[in-house]
Amino acid sequence: MVMAHTAPASRAFDFSSVADLSEVTASVLKNKFSEVARLAASGPLAVSRHNRREFVILTAEQYEELQQSRRAPLESLTAEFDQMVARMNTPEGKRASAALFSASAADLGRAFVKTSRPSAHA
Repeated sequence: MVMAHTAPASRAFDFSSVADLSEVTASVLKNKFSEVARLAASGPLAVSRHNRREFVILTAEQYEELQQSRRAPLESLTAEFDQMVARMNTPEGKRASAALFSASAADLGRAFVKTSRPSAHA
């Protein structure tokens, strides 16, 4: 059986590069599926055809982990945005927004200078 195996996979899968994965040929996958499935249970596998890595085999758990890692940044940004909107919808936030939109250019310039000065506490 022609299988190239690199380092054993940990539970925290690193999906950084297909080149770092263990590899099986498409022929081996076709002819020895059970053995390949056992190997894939320990970490993602690259499947090569004509000496090119074309596919990756993941367990369902590994796939879910990958999908969750893709969703996490969006969920984090969504929560941050929701908190920002909630703060803007408080009476204090509404007053600040009204003051911002009614401020003159000179008022905005003074506010900018005031906030750009280094704080005495730093």
